[in-house]
Amino acid sequence: MQVYQLVAISALAVCASELRAQSASTTPWYATVIVGAANQGDQTLDYRAGGSKIKADASYNTGLLIGGALGYEFGNGWRAEGEFTYQSTDVKGNPFAGSAGPLGNGNHAATALALNVIREFDLTGSPKVRTYAGLGLVYLTEADIDFKTSGQDEQSYSGSGAGVQLLLGARYDLGERWFIDTGLRYLTSSKIDMDGERGRPGQIDARFRPWSLTAGIGWRF
Repeated sequence: MQVYQLVAISALAVCASELRAQSASTTPWYATVIVGAANQGDQTLDYRAGGSKIKADASYNTGLLIGGALGYEFGNGWRAEGEFTYQSTDVKGNPFAGSAGPLGNGNHAATALALNVIREFDLTGSPKVRTYAGLGLVYLTEADIDFKTSGQDEQSYSGSGAGVQLLLGARYDLGERWFIDTGLRYLTSSKIDMDGERGRPGQIDARFRPWSLTAGIGWRF
């Protein structure tokens, strides 16, 4: 297990022990829906097939994040939530051009489940605004990278893995129950082995590590 995952698990365990001793608010449960822009910057893709290994430097266009969460507020500034997200970013150009690797324009995407523990802070002095920072354990249920060339079948590789994410943001109360949420998040995964789909030979190893700007709306119940 990666060191950063052990640190994240330890931090979540400490937070959980404190949360158990706290009382809940009058409407502790909430649900949120979020959308956002995601970008992975640059990273290295490793393609392996038939005993050979090819490295390619990939750059990414800004893509999409959509998701939702179900959470519980403990009434003292702490909250915990379960979250589902889908993030998709397009690979610029063809990183494996001129090699034996997969050819065509690429797309790198992932679906993920996360458990987030979040601490709210009063940095504005307004009773309607709450800033926050959080840490989450993430399981990428499917990470895949696809390459498409005109007139040919799509070349797809997929796998699963684990990671952690950091959350920063603010919430603004529209009323007793409704609120809006804006945030910045960073997800970093362990290296994921993505095998060829539909019997395609080869494997691509890569991390999934997008920065995302998000906006959302939520409801307490």
